[in-house]
This record gives sequence, C-alpha cells and structure tokens, in this order.
Amino acid sequence: MPVLIRCTLLVVLLALRLPSLVQPAGADQSLYAYIGQAILNGGAPYVDAWDQKPPGVHVLYALLWSIWPDERIVNVADLVAAVGVCWLLIVLGRRVATPTVGWVSACGFALLANPSLQRLSGVFVRAQCETFIALAVTGALVLATVRTRRVAAMAGAGVLLGCAIWLKYNAVVFALPVVAALWAWQPRLTRRDRRPLRDLLVLTAAAAVLGVIGLIWLAWHGALTDLWLATFTYNVEYSSAGYSGPGAVVRYLWMLPLRQARHELLWLLGLGGVVLGLMTAPARRAAIVAGAWIVAAVVAIALNGRDLPQYFVQATPALAFAGGVGLVAGWTSRVLVLRAAIVLLLVAGFWRIGTDRYVLGVARLGGLPGLVDNIGFDLAYARGRIDRRMYLDRFGGNRPQDKYSAGDVEDLAREIAAATTPDETILVFGFSPGVYVKAHRRSATRFFWSYPVVIEFAADRPGYGSRGLLEDLVRNKPAVVMLQKGDWKPDSYAFFMSRPSLVSWLESNYERTGNFPRFSVWQRIAPEHHTNLIGDSTRAGYNFPAPATIARSAGADKSQREKSTHEWLSASMSPP
Repeated sequence: MPVLIRCTLLVVLLALRLPSLVQPAGADQSLYAYIGQAILNGGAPYVDAWDQKPPGVHVLYALLWSIWPDERIVNVADLVAAVGVCWLLIVLGRRVATPTVGWVSACGFALLANPSLQRLSGVFVRAQCETFIALAVTGALVLATVRTRRVAAMAGAGVLLGCAIWLKYNAVVFALPVVAALWAWQPRLTRRDRRPLRDLLVLTAAAAVLGVIGLIWLAWHGALTDLWLATFTYNVEYSSAGYSGPGAVVRYLWMLPLRQARHELLWLLGLGGVVLGLMTAPARRAAIVAGAWIVAAVVAIALNGRDLPQYFVQATPALAFAGGVGLVAGWTSRVLVLRAAIVLLLVAGFWRIGTDRYVLGVARLGGLPGLVDNIGFDLAYARGRIDRRMYLDRFGGNRPQDKYSAGDVEDLAREIAAATTPDETILVFGFSPGVYVKAHRRSATRFFWSYPVVIEFAADRPGYGSRGLLEDLVRNKPAVVMLQKGDWKPDSYAFFMSRPSLVSWLESNYERTGNFPRFSVWQRIAPEHHTNLIGDSTRAGYNFPAPATIARSAGADKSQREKSTHEWLSASMSPP
C-alpha cells in the first residue's frame, strides 16, 4: 500500500477525534487544571491544593494552562498525545518489524483507542495521567530500540520513564517492556560485553535524576510530608480498599484481560496478536516485547484497585502494537491456519464485541456504532444544531450516582462569577472543581474536593480532616459555600451537616440563598457589596427561593464572628 494512502487513512482516523474538541473538561481534568493554576500563581501541590496524584500531571496542566487558559486545551492535549503515540508506533513498528506493522498499529490505535468509544463520549478519559503515561512509555520503547548513540538514547528513555512515574508511581512497572526491548534488540554482544549493564545504569540514573529534581522542587515549597501522605499513604489505602485480600488481586490480574477482550475490540485484537506473533518466528521477539508491555499495563491497572475507565488508557498503545505485530505476521505467513485464525478473530470481534445493540439484529460491530453516535452529537453541537444547555446535559447529572454534571458546573460558575469578586474565596464542597476553574475563583481550603475530608483521612494530623477544613474556612472566610449532594457515600452535604463544628460555623456566618438539585448554596451574611446568589438560572429543575433580607442584630452572632480564628475554634470545635 503506497505511503500516501496510509497517511490519508491515518489522518482520517485521527480526524474522527476533532469533533470532541468542543467537549467540556471532566471533573478530574478540572481538578488538575485548578492545581496547575495554583502552580502558575506561585503555589505548590498538596500545600495549596491537595490531590492524591503525583505532581507530574499538575505540572503538565500548568504548562497547558500557560499555553491556553481554556478548558478546551484538555481535548487539544489529548489529541496531540494521540498523534504522538501514532507516530511513535509507526517508528517502533518499522524499527523492530516492518513498516506495515507500524502503520497497522497506528491505525488500530487511532480508531479503537478513540475516547469517544467510551461512555459519555469519553469525557472522563481524555488527557488523564494514563494518556501521557502511554505517550511517555511508547517513546521510551522507541528510544530503547536505537542501535547507535546508545548512551543518549538510554538517557532519553530514562527521562521519559521518569516522567511516567511522576504521573503515577505504578508506571514503574513499565520498566519491564523497556528492559525486554533492550534484551530483544541488543546489538551482537561478546561474552564480556558490558553494554547491557551500561544501558540499564544510564536508564536508571536518568529516571532517578528526574525524581530528585522533583523532590527538590517540592522540598522548596515544604510539601514533602504532604506529598508522602497524599501520594503514598492515601493511595495505599485507596487501592487496598478495592480488594478483599491477596487472592482477589490474583483473580483480578488473571480475569482482567479476558474480561476486557469480551467487551473491547482492541483488547481482543491485542491479545490475539501476541499469540499470533509468538507462532511466527520473524515476529517472535516483537511479540514477546508486546506481551511484556501488556502485562505491565495490566499490573499498573490492577494497582489502582478500581475499574475506572481512564486506568485502561495506558494499555492502548501496547494492545495496538501487539495487534499490528500479530495480524501482519499471521497474514503474511504461508500458514493458512494463521490466516484463518485472523479472519475468525475479526469476524468474532465485529460480531460480538461491544456494548451497543446489535445492528440489524446481527452484529455489534465492535462498538463502532456508539462511536458514530458520539461523534455525531459533538459534530451537531459544533455546527450549531444543538444548544449549549442540551449539549452539556449529555455529560453527567442524569443518574443519581453521577458525581459530575457539566451543566451544573457551568451554571454554578456563572452564578459565582456574578456574585463574588476575584479576590474572594469560595468553597465547593464536593467533586466539582470545574466551578473554581470556570469562575476563576480560589478555594477557601486546599481540600477543594471533599473526599479526603469526608473519609477523615489523616484526621489525627494538623491541617487534615474536618478540623483542618474548618481551620482553613475560618481563616479564609469564603464568600459562598456550596455543598454537593449525591457525590459520595455519605455525600458531601450530609457529611458537612453531620459535623456540629462545621454546622455551627456555617449557620453563624452564612445564610442559605439557593438550592440547585445537587447543591445547597450559602452566602456570607451582610457583605453590602455582594450580589445575592438567586434564581436567574434557566436550567430546568432549578428552583431558587426569593432572596432573604440580610439583616442580623449586633448581638451574640456578631461578637462570635469577630473572634480570632484560634478563639473561635476553641469555642466551637467538637470532635467528629
């Protein structure tokens, strides 16, 4: 197939992602963006804005926001990462097998790793940590296959692996396919040749240097203790809660690939590709490396302790590469059984794989009908055929268990921007960090999402738990408090209202001014320059009460509000 046709096909498949550029940012992405904004303003993760992720994604989002401070940069970054992975797969395939392997892998990734195959058109999986881990690991593998200038190449591979680890610590397991690549495509060696050892040392040293640089930056901001608590202690508890014991971990590792192969075409083709590649001598080494890459991805997914869709993104380049290796090797071999196996694999995939209804009652077509529907909806909005309200309603908020509602986030951000000034702080106690980002307002607490407080994580330490939250709130005096309902179990509203100390602070200083379906909204008492946060929203189902007259006598309430932070906490704090 001529190169021009291959390029055209790949460009068309990547162009299918363009309509998604109009999508709103998801909750996780808004969380990263808020911390990125804090970094740009001289702050630091964990100290000024708390999250359990390592700081790599926060620094990355700071860079993205410095380029374009708009939520659409999230989808642009995801598209750029996809283009990068495709290019790297082409290089990797050409270098270790044939050019056809590279192009098949890239086209398979462009089509079958499209986030729009996922629920809600992939709004939760775009530009996640795993997106950039996939890019970094693919780049490290490409550098590991370089035959000249090995020291520089290994240093580059180490830096990329270090970047992946700073995005998520469990990415350290991707050292396995990198080492496998070093073994598989090492130049001819003599018995005393120490080049493999040198390559490993350079790789490790480069990754370690990047780690030290990150630790020095965090130490400069006094964030090392909080880094440990957030990215190690919290995550160990989080992941452990997903398993009943060691046996459950083993079962998950064994069943995960088989389960995914029943529901996603890319997993079926990737696993089948490893088997086909191992059965053909010319592709065996590439298949071994692809298999090691998939194994590392499965372990990295399992270490999260959850089945969240973004965790599986890091496996997509490995699966695409494995599929390319196996399909090309099997089809070009002279063994008719392998060709027949490929035909059966493709027929089974397009017939049974997917969560969509059967097309014409015959086949699910590998989940592609859902992809077409999602792309069509994005395209209809981009062309002005769907209004903003209807479009945002597609992204969460339609189920009781939804933590994220793009429509609620945008409406609240608009209300907050109108009711407060840029120098004031607010509190959105829940999981809607997009309100801060879109309204351009700071959180009154570093716990700008509520779950660490709701579970009273590290509550015995200063600055943590509900006591730490209250200290922040008393010190920073948010202009508006919004308590989210239905996000966690118990939800943020129920938790907040179950803590006497928090309720006392809230009712002494704030007055309820509005109720969104998922939020209870409170405004600080008697600031003459504030606009009441009342019901001018046109969003269906919103029922704001008429504004209450803000008037309080200069009695006990006023004197209590004028106490110092220390005195007020001493007087009103009750144990959780």
